[in-house]
Amino acid sequence: MLDTLRTEGPSSQAQLARTLNVSAATVNAIVRDLKKHGTVEIRPINGREGVVTLVTGSGTYVTIEIADHSIRGAAYAFSHQERVEKRIDGDSTIEAALELISDLAEAVGTTAHAIDGLAVAVQAPIERATGAIAPWCNSRLPAWAGVDISAAFRRALDVPVLVDNDANFAALAEWTWGAGRGAEDLLYVRASEGVGGGVVINGSIYQGGSGMAGDLGHIAVDPGGDVCYCGSRGCLTTLISERAIVSAVRTSPGIKRTLTEVIAAARAGDAACQRVLAEAGAYLGRALANAAKILGPSLIAVGGELGEAGPIVFDALLSSVELSSLRSSENATRFVVGEIDESASLQGALAALLTELGKGVSEIEPWMAAA
Repeated sequence: MLDTLRTEGPSSQAQLARTLNVSAATVNAIVRDLKKHGTVEIRPINGREGVVTLVTGSGTYVTIEIADHSIRGAAYAFSHQERVEKRIDGDSTIEAALELISDLAEAVGTTAHAIDGLAVAVQAPIERATGAIAPWCNSRLPAWAGVDISAAFRRALDVPVLVDNDANFAALAEWTWGAGRGAEDLLYVRASEGVGGGVVINGSIYQGGSGMAGDLGHIAVDPGGDVCYCGSRGCLTTLISERAIVSAVRTSPGIKRTLTEVIAAARAGDAACQRVLAEAGAYLGRALANAAKILGPSLIAVGGELGEAGPIVFDALLSSVELSSLRSSENATRFVVGEIDESASLQGALAALLTELGKGVSEIEPWMAAA
């Protein structure tokens, strides 16, 4: 029943009985037991039959996201419904991460060693065999090279720890609470500072044998293009990452140092920025079309800043997809813009952590959302 509530969202007891193919009396007994343990609530809808909703009534959980020159995180205190988010800039090290975790825990009234779980999103692929970042990412996160990240945090804090790539967690957030809700499967791409992706099937992150399934940033779309830090040439990352886009508009009027500034300039009518963003959308569409041909997902969601850029990017993406004839089929993959904001990886990390611990929430409550 818990898995059904995670995948289907709040449901009436009659719906649960039909889905699980059990009697109404059986559902009623299970719901009573789960309610007694604080795992579900029954919430009335318009004065009629209530719906059963997953809840987490207690516990404090911390999620962090590790980037090359920053670490950000959020603490969720369910007992008094408080969320605190903090960020530190500078060297991304385990010492800095532990300091941030301690600050977050104290901000919601506890200590780092007393939290009920930690989820770590890393802006790099994680090897399943070693628990460390992929070796070709060592230059981006040198302090974490060769480190079994989960084991390192467990040794330091002695709490349950879950580690995954940031885009995988963001994909799970989108599937659980965003545009992917109700879909059997989802291919998600996150394009902002970097480019990553994740695959969710029936509520679980699909990692593949290596742990790197869905790493769209390193699909080669321009064989004659620039060399990527992974060692390949013409990866999607070399064409649509923040660094690539900012570099491509360097000849346009005014200085643009970030992707946010490029998007703002394009919306204000800067033709060079509009052209570069449209080209980025076309490259992304080409990569997603190829991925869709292999995976055949029912839904593809585009998140990150490029996803939020609007028609400038998304129309070009769809045009690129249509050139591949993917949208001519009656059962073609649907393409949508992601609904979860820049906190997607932190939210998805929370969803994964709660599931790992046998808990969950059916809806993002207002207090759980980023301010």
